[in-house]
Amino acid sequence: MSLHSRVLWSQGMFLLPHHFQQEARHVEYEADMRLRATGPHAWGFFELALDEGLLAVGRVGISRAAGLLPDGTPFSVPQHDAPPVPLEIPADMKGEMVLLAVPLAREGVTQVRYDDAGAPDLCRWRATSEELRDHTNAADEPEPVQTGALELRLLRAKEATDAHALLGVARVLERRSDGQVVVDRGYIAPQTRIDASQQLSAHASLLHGLVRQRARALAARMGQSSHGVSEMADFLMLQALNRAEPVFRQHALAPTTSPQALHLACLALAGELSTFTGEGRCPAEHPLYRHDDLQATFTPVIADLRRMLSTVLERNAVQIDLAERNHGVRMAVFPDPELARSALFVLAANAQMPAEQLRTRFPAQSKLGPPERLRDLVNLALPGLALRSLPTAPRQLPFHAGFHYFEIDRGGELWKQIERGGSLAMHVAGDFPGLDLELWAIRQ
Repeated sequence: MSLHSRVLWSQGMFLLPHHFQQEARHVEYEADMRLRATGPHAWGFFELALDEGLLAVGRVGISRAAGLLPDGTPFSVPQHDAPPVPLEIPADMKGEMVLLAVPLAREGVTQVRYDDAGAPDLCRWRATSEELRDHTNAADEPEPVQTGALELRLLRAKEATDAHALLGVARVLERRSDGQVVVDRGYIAPQTRIDASQQLSAHASLLHGLVRQRARALAARMGQSSHGVSEMADFLMLQALNRAEPVFRQHALAPTTSPQALHLACLALAGELSTFTGEGRCPAEHPLYRHDDLQATFTPVIADLRRMLSTVLERNAVQIDLAERNHGVRMAVFPDPELARSALFVLAANAQMPAEQLRTRFPAQSKLGPPERLRDLVNLALPGLALRSLPTAPRQLPFHAGFHYFEIDRGGELWKQIERGGSLAMHVAGDFPGLDLELWAIRQ
């Protein structure tokens, strides 16, 4: 025999309450099965708010709550159902869950409690009387109708059994000596939408802000004239962020999506960003989605996303300004003294002359060295830092047509002086029409 079988109505049958009860169970069962077919996690809170005043006096209570229990039972406090009796928290209760519970409908068990009769821990419904009118008759007087009120209650985790449909409400950390109950504010109750409680909607808003801010910063950096196509990492990261930003905007501004959808969006973004910031360039193995433990599900991936979105990608190539001085002298001050000790320096040159002439004449007619030694290098025709012509532009630098690239020799005493001073000077003799120079430091 099935508790959910369909009633076979036939003419002349003798009607009993059993028939209508069985029909109600069958309809509820079919509705529940259809709902579960639309998604595996069609249960949880739509809304949840604890009574903060009760926490101050040693109890846990609910001021507002609505949702579906795991067995499909709907509830709405206080709009439709009475709030459960607040749970008194003993002094020795630490790190334990408080659960919203309703006895499961079981065959052979009385589900309705009349007055004070019947075991309250086993009954799903409490009989009440309501004055109802016939909505098809405007002249009808209200008549008393016996209805069932859902017997919601709050239980400690150690008191809950398999005979109850359960939803986590709060995790109690401790009860202080002054009687105040401290709950874990990071706990995320099972919910069908991310705005049912504050935590997930706050995570969605935070991630949207971080993604948007990082994308805007990257876009601005790529708009600089010194940025070339060689900065492929910036382009790829901006592409990943631009793909994620509209999704997180929807989650943040229209937070009716399911927690699982937000979790999948977080995993997708974490996987893409691990290409740039992760160890081994591969994504971490985050916990699988657990609808009954959303805190453990979201905490690791949210922490990783915050870290990755806050990580500043160091640019491999840094352009150093070459300031023009009198008599063909140019001066460069390194923004980071460490560059002189660890970076490779490349001088890019372009002039309105045949390419081969520029490649051969420019190194011979240029003097590079420490600013305090440049006068002697030029006037006494002493050798400065050597320039070695490169066949192609280094991959880290932006490519510009017509430019030739020369690597600066960092050996010898002259470069040691540059390391100590953090600046470089150069003088270009001869005629180089329309000479355009760029100095680049490439981190090794």
